[in-house]
Amino acid sequence: MRKLTAVVALGALALGVSACGKKNSAEPGKQSLVYVSAWGADEPQGKIIKTIFDDFAKETGTKVDVKFAGRKGVDNLATEMASGQGPDLFDTATDNIAAFAAQNVVTPLDDVLTAEIPGEGKKVQDVLPQAVRQASSTDKGLAFVPHTVISTAVWYDAAKHPGLDPKTWDDFIAYLDKAKKEGRAPIGQDGTINFYNVYWFYSLLVRANGAGSLKALSKDPAAWDKPEILDAAKKVEQLAKGGYFQKDFMATKFPAAQDAWAQGTYDLNINGTWLAGETHDKLAAGAKVASFQLPAGGQNSVEVGTLGWAVNAKSRNVATAKKFLAFALRKPYIQQISTSALNIPSRADVPAPEHLLGVQKAVNEATATHRTYDDAAADKSWWNDLFLPLDDQLISGKIDAATFVKDGKRKTAEHLANTN
Repeated sequence: MRKLTAVVALGALALGVSACGKKNSAEPGKQSLVYVSAWGADEPQGKIIKTIFDDFAKETGTKVDVKFAGRKGVDNLATEMASGQGPDLFDTATDNIAAFAAQNVVTPLDDVLTAEIPGEGKKVQDVLPQAVRQASSTDKGLAFVPHTVISTAVWYDAAKHPGLDPKTWDDFIAYLDKAKKEGRAPIGQDGTINFYNVYWFYSLLVRANGAGSLKALSKDPAAWDKPEILDAAKKVEQLAKGGYFQKDFMATKFPAAQDAWAQGTYDLNINGTWLAGETHDKLAAGAKVASFQLPAGGQNSVEVGTLGWAVNAKSRNVATAKKFLAFALRKPYIQQISTSALNIPSRADVPAPEHLLGVQKAVNEATATHRTYDDAAADKSWWNDLFLPLDDQLISGKIDAATFVKDGKRKTAEHLANTN
């Protein structure tokens, strides 16, 4: 599974990046940088990053050591950096930066915002939208420099279903009922992936009620009593009981459902902005990937997550690393995030691929935004051991909405009592 955040994202990174096993140090009289990546060298992102580092080395004379560790080489970064080991630069994302920052292994980067991008006459802050900067920050300021924006949407084939864009929940259910009546399974769901299943409840709750409404459930048992929690859960229960997912969807192993969606078997798939890239080779002839935001009403908050580069707080080459970050945001490089990696570029002045223009527009024009999973995944034991299994019970129809709320409140109280 190609996910790049702690729980989700295209080409993804796990929570750490394997270090090179020696303390960072620059050669006397020469700038030096070490970067170890969980991208594969043959992936589009890996190729883009390699080009940037090669160009940086040529233009600045910096000695660059780039290692592509891949997905399985990414487990011990925080521990290694805390002990003075590890790379100068590492990959991170919105939903795992808090864990790094809490261990004081992240260099603050607010001064990079005012740095000029070489050859452009623009500063970093001039090209990154406010929502993108916010998604890349902690309460201490900018924590990493983003190259990619990620979000969540409901995906469909606009060649088969032109103009599909339900504006209310009732409109959405009406479409699902129509598809069922016509003999189709409306939604393809890889039910063995719990952090995909939770997209439904998460999106319904946070889009309607704004940032913090999901995270609050991990912090205070009383938050479960708010009426919007039961309302979102009832909508998920409606999906479960309505028979809108494919038969035996909870046993469907990734990527079977999303591949079947790409081939036209199912109308809809809720997923991240990486979906078209992951299913590109499986798309039916003539398919035109498009998306709409799940209609939830209320604030209509838009998810904004980012992927990018952070600087090791223990690095001896911080100044050079910061210089690289401004260099790496050059427009020709970030354009490749769109054209080669098929993702939404972090720069507002670089258009996304055609199938992502709608999401990019939603991000750039949103009046309310929230970060990936509303930062609720930061409490990993609550998220992985309590919330995701509980949500699986709800979406599978094993429990109803009222039981979901009751059990969530009780188990959260127990969790907090055992961890505080």
